[in-house]
Amino acid sequence: MIACIDDSVEIFTLINTFHTSLDRQAAIVDSLRRFTADVARSLPGFIGASVHISLDGGRVVNYVQWRSRADLQAMLALPEAQAHMAEVAALADRVDPVPYRVAYVGALQ
Repeated sequence: MIACIDDSVEIFTLINTFHTSLDRQAAIVDSLRRFTADVARSLPGFIGASVHISLDGGRVVNYVQWRSRADLQAMLALPEAQAHMAEVAALADRVDPVPYRVAYVGALQ
């Protein structure tokens, strides 16, 4: 399955907002990219991730999709994941992880 935003499918979505500064924004992006490429994408239930940066340099948003909350929790229990979370938390002033489900999608056909 590839990453998708679809209101007809039950997918567990976690959106992490990292509040940071311009000088640390790229380091957060790099850490998220490395963890996704090296660890997350090979785990059961991982669907996809995207990383967005604010134009003012103050935030990084990580949009991650998992098949289920249980799949995400299994990943979070891994030592590699805990080390990664500590790394990005040290680069951010604040981290806001919030689970979501897609309620509506409006797109060009």
